Amino acid sequence: MWQFLETSLQDATPIALAALAGTFAARAGIFHLGLEGLMIVGAFTSVAVTIGTGNVVTGLAVASLVCVLFSILFWAITVKLKADPIIAGLALTTFGLGASTFAQETIFSTRGTITAEDGLWQPFAGSDFVMPSLSIIVLITPLIVIASWIALRRSQYGLSISAIGEFPYAARSAGINIDRTRLTALMIGGVLCALAGAQLALGGLTSFSSDMTAGRGFIAFSAVVLGGTHPLGAAAASVFFGAANTLGIQAQLAKWPVPLELVLMLPYILTIVAVALTGVMLRKGAAAQSAFGELRR
Repeated sequence: MWQFLETSLQDATPIALAALAGTFAARAGIFHLGLEGLMIVGAFTSVAVTIGTGNVVTGLAVASLVCVLFSILFWAITVKLKADPIIAGLALTTFGLGASTFAQETIFSTRGTITAEDGLWQPFAGSDFVMPSLSIIVLITPLIVIASWIALRRSQYGLSISAIGEFPYAARSAGINIDRTRLTALMIGGVLCALAGAQLALGGLTSFSSDMTAGRGFIAFSAVVLGGTHPLGAAAASVFFGAANTLGIQAQLAKWPVPLELVLMLPYILTIVAVALTGVMLRKGAAAQSAFGELRR
């Protein structure tokens, strides 16, 4: 039981952090499909810098900086150059996956796995705590979720972001700087994606391999949709997806009498089902609200 919970939290944390990044962007009116690319860049940079310096904190700092720079580039393309955010996000993901593989081959002369000597700090390692392998990022993620909720739902900044996402012309009329607010939202998302990639690479395996994100960025975007662009909802959806992935791993270890391919597909099947159900619920809610409006008239 505790092992399942520990593994689920480890799997859910990168998704949750990336989902929070997507939530900040979505609240600002940008559907961010570049989460996958930022995650893989954060994972590679954190491992590469940790190998080069021998310091995990430096690896996290440089990964955050690089992901923020990529986020600024994404902002410039979508906001200043008026490119379609969906296409730009997919381009960012493709570029991130390709750039990380190219950098790995150029710097380390391999496309295989590169391993760092040190990983993220595990405060409970060697203790009698029931989940000793949880890294510091996993442990502080609930605090990050709460801080994101306060920032987005209980602050002037959050109101400004919501106004920009829902009523941009009214927000501009109220004196809100739309471009600057979207930039800060994407930069915050860049830091969160860097932490997500670092947790994925240094949280347990202390290594990096090409395409190790394995679609988690897109699952994080699904968590944003499933959570209704609410930080708490996105975090809860991420825990669901993390548990689904852990269930697939446990099914392989237990040798369930089902095809292996079906077991590997389980997390993604559950993702599709969850997003589809969310779409149905949203359509029903919109229809009910429209009918209520007609009755009031």
